[in-house]
Amino acid sequence: MAIPEAKQQAEPKTHPLPVRSVTVLMPLVETAQAWFQRSCRKRALAGIPKDSSSAAWAFFRSGGTGIAFLDTLLRRQGGSDQLPIIDIRGDFGKTWTVVSLAARFVVATRPSQFPTAVGDHSSLPQVIVMDTTHDVTTSKVALSVRSTLLRQFGSAVEDSFEMDMISCLGRIHVATADDAFGWVPILETLRYKLAPLSAEGPTLILWDGFLSDAEHDEANRMEIIRQLGRLVEDCSVVLVTTSTGYRHKHEWNKYVTHHIRLDRNESNGTGHEFLATIHGSQIPFSLSAAGILS
Repeated sequence: MAIPEAKQQAEPKTHPLPVRSVTVLMPLVETAQAWFQRSCRKRALAGIPKDSSSAAWAFFRSGGTGIAFLDTLLRRQGGSDQLPIIDIRGDFGKTWTVVSLAARFVVATRPSQFPTAVGDHSSLPQVIVMDTTHDVTTSKVALSVRSTLLRQFGSAVEDSFEMDMISCLGRIHVATADDAFGWVPILETLRYKLAPLSAEGPTLILWDGFLSDAEHDEANRMEIIRQLGRLVEDCSVVLVTTSTGYRHKHEWNKYVTHHIRLDRNESNGTGHEFLATIHGSQIPFSLSAAGILS
């Protein structure tokens, strides 16, 4: 008698599990250079400046410009590790803001106020003025630096006044270009020169009439913004740009950390001729032959 084959057991039914996407969080990697630069900035914030380099960091971290609307803006950063990039718009006071800020930066970082002063101007914090409008004149810069120094000394003008004037004026450099494309090699050169010096202290770059000569030249405008973006990313720079009119939408806005609007004070109830608007707050100021008064 034949034995029937054993019935094969039916395989259990399986149900596919739902596939879920898994996000793996990778730790942030900080380069040694980035760590060193961040450490330098934190040390500069920790105490009173002891040299020109730490004075340059403190100038922007603590809001020590002496220009009320800029100091208000800088103090709102609350010690942020990010260096400010400021866009100033309006019809009044832009060039004098550039000149005054340049003067106050070099005076605040002059080596004579520190015991370990150095004599080489190239190793001290520098100011680069990009002058599209050709309104930043030697006389304006010299008068503003002299006025700022005299306020620092008060009634007792020290023997170092003349040397301080030479030191301060020697660290303000004004660059001009024949046309919009002329700014491209200037920006490339600045990035090449400033990148190795990033840990020593921030460089102040002031651009008066920013992109005014490339307003209708999209190709040059895009290249200028590209080069300027590389400069900001690779170097320790504080950048302040000024231009006339209201803020336009273009690629540079993604780099800007603060916007300021300068207008005439119509009410004039404060005794000042002009108003700076920052995040809805209005701060009065005036202009003089020596720069910004606030």
